[in-house]
Formats: sequence, C-alpha cells, structure tokens
Amino acid sequence: MTRLLIFLLWIVLIAGTVTVLMTFDSRISGEAFGARFDSPSSLVIGALIFLFLAAIYATHKIKDILSIPHRLRERDAKAKRERGIAALTRGLEAVAVGDAADASHHARVAQKHLDDLALTRLLAAQAAELSGDSAAATQSFSAMLEAPETEFLGLKGLYAQALKNGDHDKARDYAERAFALRANAGWAFHSVVELGLERGAWGETREAIAKGARNKLIDTEKADRATAALFTADADAARIAGDLDAALSDAEAALKLAPSFTPAVTLAANIYAEEGKTGRASGIIETAFAKEPHPALIRIYDNLYSDEKPEKRAEKLRKLAAKNSGSSEAALLEARAANLLENYEDAIAHLEPLVTAAPNAHAYALLASAAAKLHGEDARRGWLERAANAPRDPRPGADGAFQFTRAGWARLVREYMEHGRLAPPPLEFAGEAISTEELRLLTAPDVEPEQLAQSETDTLADKHKEEPEERPLENDEDGERAAAAARMKP
Repeated sequence: MTRLLIFLLWIVLIAGTVTVLMTFDSRISGEAFGARFDSPSSLVIGALIFLFLAAIYATHKIKDILSIPHRLRERDAKAKRERGIAALTRGLEAVAVGDAADASHHARVAQKHLDDLALTRLLAAQAAELSGDSAAATQSFSAMLEAPETEFLGLKGLYAQALKNGDHDKARDYAERAFALRANAGWAFHSVVELGLERGAWGETREAIAKGARNKLIDTEKADRATAALFTADADAARIAGDLDAALSDAEAALKLAPSFTPAVTLAANIYAEEGKTGRASGIIETAFAKEPHPALIRIYDNLYSDEKPEKRAEKLRKLAAKNSGSSEAALLEARAANLLENYEDAIAHLEPLVTAAPNAHAYALLASAAAKLHGEDARRGWLERAANAPRDPRPGADGAFQFTRAGWARLVREYMEHGRLAPPPLEFAGEAISTEELRLLTAPDVEPEQLAQSETDTLADKHKEEPEERPLENDEDGERAAAAARMKP
C-alpha cells in the first residue's frame, strides 16, 4: 500500500512538472561550438532535467561495476570466516570431550581462516594443554596478553600453567593481575587469598578480602571473621618482635570485628595486664566468655586476680561463670571457686556432671585438689593418675597460649573464616567416664578400723541367718559330697 502511494505521488510530481514546463511560452536562443540554436524554454529545461537524471543513473551504474571486485573479495572473506567459525565451534566441542587430536586440527583450521581472533588463540592453547604441550600452551596464553579483550583469559591460563609447574610466585603474579583487571572474578579472588595465606602476607590478604567483600565474592560475616584472624596474626608477629603497641592495636582491631575470637582476646588481655589495666582485661574476657567459653580465658582471668584474697578470687570466678552458666567451663570455674573457699563438697558436686559424662584432665585435677583436702594426700594420687591418662583438650590454646607457625596461622584463618571456629572438631574426644556411684565411693571419707570390723561382723551374722541349717550326714557318700563342696568355696 505504501509503495503504491509513493508511485502515485511520483506520477503526480512528474505530471505537475510537465504541466508547469508547458506553460512556459518564452524561447531560449544562443550559440555553442559555432552553432546557433533557438528553442522553447520548456524544451531546454526539460532536456537539462533529463540529462541530470541520466547522469545520476549512469554514475550509480559505473559505481556498481567498479565495486564488483570488492564485493567478490567480501564474499570470499565471508565464506572464509564462516569456515573458520565452524572449525572454531568444532574445536571447542573437541576440547569439551577431551579429543586432543581433533581439537588441534580444528585449531589450525580456525587460525588459518580467522585472522588473529581471540578465540582461536584460546582454542590453540587448550588444544596444546590437552596434547600435553605445555610450551605451546604457554606461548598461546602469553600471546593473549597482548590484546585487552583476551588478557584476562590469558592470565587465567598462565596461572593454571604456573600452578601445574609448581611456580607459586608466577601464579601469584598472574592471579593478582587478573584480580586487578576483574575485581569480580571469583577464581582470582580465592587464588590471591590462598596464596597470600601460604606466604604469610597477612596485610595483603586483608586487602584482598576487603576488595572481595565489596564485589560480593565473600559475605560480610566471613569477611569480618577472616579480617579479625588476619589482624590477630599480625598482632602475634608484632608481639614476638617486641612491638607491644602495634600488637595491641592489631588485637583491638580484631576484637572490633570478632569480640569472642579467643586468640585476640588472650593477646590483648595479657598486654592489658602487663600495663596494669586489669579492668579492661577482665572486660574483654567476660565478653568473649559469654559467647564462646574457652579454657584459655579461664587461665588468664584467674591470673588477673592471683594476688587477691581467696574470697575475692572466688567472687570473680563465679562472676565469669555466670556469663555462660550452662557451659562445662562454667562448672570448672564454680569448682575452682569452691576449692578456694574450702567448700570441697560443693566443688565435687560441680564436677560430678563433667566426670560422669566426658571427663578431662582439668576436671580430674580439681577433683584431686578437693579429695586431698577432704581425705589427705593419699586421696589425691588416684585422681592425678586419672588426670594424666585423660585425653587432652584438642582445642587450640587449651593450655592458655596460642603459639602458631605461619602455616598454623594460615590454617586458623581458613577455619575461622569458613566455620567460625578455631579448629575442626576431633573425631574422638571422650574420656572414659565414671559412674555417679563410683565417683561418690572414691570421694567418700575413709572407714575407721573399728567401724570396718563391726561392719564385717554384722555382714557375717546376716549371712549366717540367710544360710539354711545344715542337715546331718546320713552316710559316707553324703560326707564326701560335703567335703568336696567345702574345698570349692573360696
């Protein structure tokens, strides 16, 4: 419909033009090339318009004729590109199925038909990897670094090659360059973090964690835990170097992110204690204990008040226990406070749930102290033997100190970042429990000799009452049976 309307408009335009020209009654005369002419003006104007349109038409035709070679070259290039793309597609399929020979063949075809296309380099590199040609793969990946659009893919390939060859320094460089190019690249982020932990580069790893958190590569909670652990690792290094100001600053930075992170708490609390800031030390310990009780916190807290009177120490220990009253560490604190106040029966009562469920050396040691005070030093020996044979607490720092190597700190950072704990739970951590009856028997007061003799007499009398009256022997055979039975009694 539109074309018909345009055609009609052209007819109207031409008809109108002819009509206008026919109305001209003037004439145009002149001389050109020695010839004179005298023609109606309408005819001259019409001829000029025709010649103009004819020139335009002829120009277009000449242009089309002259462009024939170019169009032929474009058609050949298009066909060549299509063949190259087809080879590239088949080559990528071959890589996907692990056919090294087919992938290499199609890579050569693609490189022949696709001039310097980024994907051909990637295909050539992957084909070389499948074929085991590490040098060719590295060369192809290195060539990809020259173009901005393939630089990231080339870095990833070179990173994998460096790891495969065990060159961690080069792998780190490639990962850092890739992370700088693409801050949202998960593999680059995790590689930078992992390689930073292996080197002990705590500060660089913190920066990578912060960058990853901004780009949503790690959730905020994990990032905070990892940063806290890394600050603590730096604090420990500063403490070893003797720079207590830097150590305390890093430890305080860690506590802002993770107030219950025990290594940071113990480090800061020890420095506070050395500076005479007992209140600040006890405050951070109480905050941490309320969320995550740990034996190291008990040791440091008790040491803070070791010079106080027993009543004051017991009061402080009970205050700490109240922060997390349902924990086994709270029961140990209560038992220790009871021992200080010489309420040894109360100490045993607090320890009873522990030793009848999952006893440890600490509980047995406190029982030994209570038993010794109640029944003398001889009563201590058995409990100390049990303490020596009890399983050690597998948690890091259970002895009150967190002393790690660089690899140890790296493991701690990973574990705390991923799971919010200091170490994986042990496969087995249960000491041999004792029954309530056995506990009470072992902690009962010794029996006096007179009481023991009377008890044995009463027992024999009761036994005599229970035994049936012996009947008289009727013959020799009965006598022999009775003698045999007597010999068998113990």
